[in-house]
Amino acid sequence: MLVRQQQRSGHRAAIYDLQPAADGFYSAAADGFLVHWHRADVDFGRVVATVEGGKFLTLTTTDEGLVAGTLDGGVHWLYPDIPEKNRHVAHHRRGTFSVLRANNELFSAGGDGVLTRWSVAEARSLESLPLSRNSLRRLAYDPVYDRLAVGASDGKIYLVDRSGFSLMDVAPAHPPSVFALAFSPDGEYLFSGGRDAQMSRWHVLGGKLRLQQSVTAHLMTVNAMAVHPSGDYLATASRDKTVKLWRTHDLELLKVCEVVRDRGHVNSVNTLCWLDRHTLITAGDDRRVLEWSFGE
Repeated sequence: MLVRQQQRSGHRAAIYDLQPAADGFYSAAADGFLVHWHRADVDFGRVVATVEGGKFLTLTTTDEGLVAGTLDGGVHWLYPDIPEKNRHVAHHRRGTFSVLRANNELFSAGGDGVLTRWSVAEARSLESLPLSRNSLRRLAYDPVYDRLAVGASDGKIYLVDRSGFSLMDVAPAHPPSVFALAFSPDGEYLFSGGRDAQMSRWHVLGGKLRLQQSVTAHLMTVNAMAVHPSGDYLATASRDKTVKLWRTHDLELLKVCEVVRDRGHVNSVNTLCWLDRHTLITAGDDRRVLEWSFGE
């Protein structure tokens, strides 16, 4: 169901995030480079932004450019075509681990346990919501019901109403840390994974998280997950060097992509995303981006 195709390389350190673009995708890495890769040309990767001495951990796109978070807690507003407009904000303490665009706002999650709402148009912070004494590691957005899920290093998931910027529910999930979150396209379900190597499916009903099922997903930390555009499948990435494909309605394992048999990653897989219904891209500590074709 997943067959490896192209490989892209060029980063000098671990890759931590991938984001789709109109004609390809972006990668963010610990070497301080953001690279724009063209879909049609596997050899064409262009550095569109850098942060000297910085380590990129997370990335999202806006209408005009990019917003990236770094290990030092910076939130960087980057405009590849208008570099003089770039703005670098020292904001979170102990790292900015996740940034996410939702409507005309952006949200950042930091090592200080604080969730911050930003104006995209003005590239400035609006308000902050302290959620945990531990780091906030992952954000996911449900546009159907307009809510955010926040995974933290206290092992809990926080459900936040986006418009009111208020806490709706808290649920213990993956001790000691929640690293991966993804909503189903209809907003009815939330999938989560963490350092305990478990994966869970939650029914999100009336602003409450209700655990439905948990499985042992990997041998080590579940670093990231992405729901297929159809809503029927879920891909997971792990520190155990594998990428796995699951069926969402019962968490049945359908495919394991590993080093020898599938020409997969040789180190931790840190991030993945679907470019469309037929293409998954993955990246990690081996500094490579792998492209996988998907067929049902």
